[in-house]
Amino acid sequence: MTHAGTGQPGVIVVAEPAVHALVSASGAAWNVQAPMPSIAAMWAALSSGELDQRSRILVFSDSLKAGTGDDAAERAQTARALVAMANAGARVFILEWRPEAWPAFEESITAAAQTQGIDAADLAFHRLAPADGGRALLESMRGTLAGSVTFPESFAPEVDVPLARKEPSAARPVEPAMVNLSELSALKGLEFDDAEPAPPQPRVAASPPASTSEPARRPTLPPVSSNGAGDLAASSSEEYPAQASLELLGEPKRPGQVTITVTSSKGGSGKSTVSILLAAAIARASAEAGKPLSVCLLDLDTRDGQVASLIGKFMPTALNIRVQPVWDEERIRRNLVRAEGMDVDTLLAPIRPRTADTVGPDFYRTIVRSLQRMYDVIVMDTSVQYLEPLIADVALKESDEILFVTTLASTAVQGMARALREMTAPVDESGLGVPREKIGIIVNQSVANVGMERDQVLAAGLGVPVVGVVPLATKDVLTATNLNRMHALLDHPLLGPAYNELARACLPGAPLSVWEAPAADADAGPEAIENRRRGLFRK
Repeated sequence: MTHAGTGQPGVIVVAEPAVHALVSASGAAWNVQAPMPSIAAMWAALSSGELDQRSRILVFSDSLKAGTGDDAAERAQTARALVAMANAGARVFILEWRPEAWPAFEESITAAAQTQGIDAADLAFHRLAPADGGRALLESMRGTLAGSVTFPESFAPEVDVPLARKEPSAARPVEPAMVNLSELSALKGLEFDDAEPAPPQPRVAASPPASTSEPARRPTLPPVSSNGAGDLAASSSEEYPAQASLELLGEPKRPGQVTITVTSSKGGSGKSTVSILLAAAIARASAEAGKPLSVCLLDLDTRDGQVASLIGKFMPTALNIRVQPVWDEERIRRNLVRAEGMDVDTLLAPIRPRTADTVGPDFYRTIVRSLQRMYDVIVMDTSVQYLEPLIADVALKESDEILFVTTLASTAVQGMARALREMTAPVDESGLGVPREKIGIIVNQSVANVGMERDQVLAAGLGVPVVGVVPLATKDVLTATNLNRMHALLDHPLLGPAYNELARACLPGAPLSVWEAPAADADAGPEAIENRRRGLFRK
């Protein structure tokens, strides 16, 4: 295993024993990991820590199970692993033992790329010809890895060996992979998202056992009061999962802590973009004011989370916390992802939709309350399914403020009216009972003269105020999204001030700096800039 501080990259070999022996004897400055008999074994070893998760060089075989009934399944798993690893930036080599079968294997790679939402043409991996012998194979790797791995000036004579594929003596079933091949944590030095979840733990009541003959029960905490005191003496029937850290939850909320939910009723409204830029704007404005606030962004869209794509990092996710024996501060922080250039920590949603039930409302309620003791500001990005329990019973209830995002499309405005009616209606009238004063509307992608008047939007808001207007800047937002440079939008002459204003509207009592127009806009004049910024909602 590669140890921290060695400066040598780890190499994982999922190939024939002769290849592992050759790589080990090469004399190159790398750390060759234990040989792996299959792709499934590799994922399991990465998850358990047997293999170094920081390894960046991988050697696969196109024929590891050749001659057995598992050949096709192993080749398919190899194709998926190759796509996942190459897409994550690893140096991937594939041993081409059967050139005549390469077209079929290439089709498997293309199919795996499509499944993972990747363009196969963008993948970089390197084919090796084992038939040319050990020295030729190492020379090929030297040429590819030049500058990142130090090779000896000349290889020892021991590498001049023919490489042969040893046929397995008996068929053996391929173990199911423990980790989805698109989750890529091994390439980022992080834990696997899809580690086998621990079985659901029984939840326990707040009251102590009546006698010592009964099993001990974990106490629960009352809802946190508005002053954040977290009064443990108060009675409550609410229960926490057994993994909850009572030590952390027993602390008071951070002074002035604010939790914000960003939601919508229509996909494509830019809800995730609003969430991450609001979080980043709060972090920047508070830092510039000399009193930086700690900010955490939670992706609660467990079936179609977008935050990972926006920040360009995919692991670890909430599932990494879920499988821990205790959800304490150290384990939570270890599984947060820093959004580069934004000074924001993020808790990413699981990558695979089928894991959504594993991290359900009980888990997220506990994590949200734990984070309220760790961060000054929490921003929660949700799905558009505002009636599902994760949103209705966790995000909306745990929030101090709720931002409803809409565009000026008539379908979005009509959907907003319907959603706000559902959210604010009393519980005894089949509504969610959300106090209207907790909600504010954000008009995103605002532009004038599109057939939607200001009064129509305000009427659809059912008395809920518009607290933010973000102008349309489609090209710049798409560019920043595709290049994972969302932080650059905080300097955008139209978007920067809009998000700064939104940040100050959400935290009226916090010291936040006021955005200053870039020099390029100075000549345009304040009135022209304001009209471009606010569009339909300009004053």
